[in-house]
Amino acid sequence: MTPQQLSAIHKLFRSRQNVFTSSLLREHGYVYKVAFGCSLPDIKQIALMVKEMLADAESPLYGLEETEVAESLWSEDDIRESKMMAPLLFPRGTMDIETAERWAQTIPTPEVADVACMYAFQYGIGQELIARWKDADGKMLRYCARSLEKRLS
Repeated sequence: MTPQQLSAIHKLFRSRQNVFTSSLLREHGYVYKVAFGCSLPDIKQIALMVKEMLADAESPLYGLEETEVAESLWSEDDIRESKMMAPLLFPRGTMDIETAERWAQTIPTPEVADVACMYAFQYGIGQELIARWKDADGKMLRYCARSLEKRLS
């Protein structure tokens, strides 16, 4: 994705910005350079808008694939809402083990872990991820394994 295309998504985040939540996140030491303070319901709404933009010939996102947008957003480690929206855009049931492993290595917070487990990791590969991560060295991997176990039990 181009910087202009990512900027179009960032503008959507900004339109739903919650300054109060954003400042609370900073006060509590969240790891992001940018946190718009959007709620998960707002991020879901923005994800639907982005999906519509992918099919709109007038949109700067026209013609991009959901997977490409999700991967680009996931790579934005310094923007909370990008990390949270990426799993919502990744086509359900299409994530492979390698992608899940790569994503899991860069999960910054339990909040993002929960969203990734709920919207991307549990479909099709959840049981295998539980087996791989339940005794992993990484604390966040073990957290994801427990989250997936709860979802899939």
